[in-house]
Amino acid sequence: MTRKIPVLFALLAPALVCAQAAGQSMRADRIDACSLLSSAEIAKAIGVTVDAGHRHDEGAQPDGSYSSTCMWQIEENVKLPLPGQGHRFVILSAIQWPAGRGLARTYLEAFHNAAENGDIPHKPRPRRFGDEALWWGDGLAVRKGDLSFGISVFMPRANSPRSSVLEERLAPQILKNIDRRGDGTV
Repeated sequence: MTRKIPVLFALLAPALVCAQAAGQSMRADRIDACSLLSSAEIAKAIGVTVDAGHRHDEGAQPDGSYSSTCMWQIEENVKLPLPGQGHRFVILSAIQWPAGRGLARTYLEAFHNAAENGDIPHKPRPRRFGDEALWWGDGLAVRKGDLSFGISVFMPRANSPRSSVLEERLAPQILKNIDRRGDGTV
């Protein structure tokens, strides 16, 4: 399995989770994943510069959720401590779920199910962020209230095992920016 498969799962997970929870009628507020992190916040946390970010929303889903993704490319002129190959980027997928329905848990449950089915190669491991969080081998998934998000920093380095260090530096800033929303929208 190539490294692209798990990262692609992070992109597709919001749509898969939404399809699993279909049938709910309440609509969630919109969310803008790019508003949950700035390029400067990312650069400070991971130690390299990124572009302004590019937003792609799946938008309103049949289950009432709203899904948004933002991807920041790591600047090409950045020299990493170890040689790498392939694209380097930070990706944040966020889902705002209908209020009070408890559906944000389905996002994290999807990672457990994916591991059991062999869709991702690593068993999710709990982390302490938000109301609930887990590291799934290529990213950090977090739930806070009626919002869930996944963050992955993809900087392939030769002979370097993947760890959650960079994602865990970004999670507190994302949670802080979620708390600043106040009105339930981002």
